[in-house]
Amino acid sequence: MTHDTTPVALADGPALLALMQLSDSALPIGRHAHALGLERLLRDGRVPDDRRLRQVVVSALMQGAARCDGAAASLAHQAMISRDLARLLAIDARLDCLKLTDAAQAASRRCGRRLAGLAPSLSRDAVLAEYAGAIAAGGSPGHLAVISAATSAACGVSRPAAVVMELRGIATMILSAAVRLDILPAAASQAMLAGFAPEILGASRIALATALDEMECSAAAVIETAAMRHARDYGRLFAT
Repeated sequence: MTHDTTPVALADGPALLALMQLSDSALPIGRHAHALGLERLLRDGRVPDDRRLRQVVVSALMQGAARCDGAAASLAHQAMISRDLARLLAIDARLDCLKLTDAAQAASRRCGRRLAGLAPSLSRDAVLAEYAGAIAAGGSPGHLAVISAATSAACGVSRPAAVVMELRGIATMILSAAVRLDILPAAASQAMLAGFAPEILGASRIALATALDEMECSAAAVIETAAMRHARDYGRLFAT
C-alpha cells in the first residue's frame, strides 16, 4: 500500500477559516435576531408562498443591499488594505446616513459593535484595533458591513469574498427568519439559498463597482415600508 506524500498546499487556509468564522451563524453578534420586515409582510399576507418569499430576498439583495451595505463592505475592505483609517470612518458615516429607519440603523450598529468587540481576538492588526476602538468610544457608528469587511481584510480574506459574504448574510438572515416564522421548512430554505447564487453574485458585482459617492439607500420600498411598520408592532418575534 502506498501513501501520497505530496504536500497539501493550504496557503489560503487561514483566510478561508476566517471567512467561515465570520459567516458562521454561531458568531455572537445577533444578526439572526432580525428579519428585514419579513414578519410584518407575513402579518399583512404579502408572503403567501415560496415565489413571493423569493421576490422579497431578491429585492433585498438587488434593490436594497447591493449599493448600500454591499458597497460599504467593498469600500471598507479597500480602505483596510490601504491602511486608511480616515477612509474607514468616512464609509461608516456614509452608511449611517443611508439607513432609512431608526430600527435598521440601530440593528446594524448593534451587530457591528458586537463584532468590533470580537475583532481584536480575530486579528492583531493595528488599524483594525484603532477602528474597533473608535467604535467602542462612540467615534464611529460601527456598522456591521464595515467592521466585518475590515476584519475580513485584516484576516487575509479577498475583497470579492468579503462582499459575497455580506450579501449572502442578508439572504440567510431573511431565510432563517422565514423558517422560524414557519413560512417554509429548513430543508427548503437551504435549497432556496442555493438557488440565489446568481442574485448574490450579481449584487456582489454591483457592490464591487460602486464608489463612495455612488452609494444609495435601499430602493426596496415594500421591504422598507414593512420594516417601518414592524417597528411599531407589539409582540414581535424579530427586532426588525
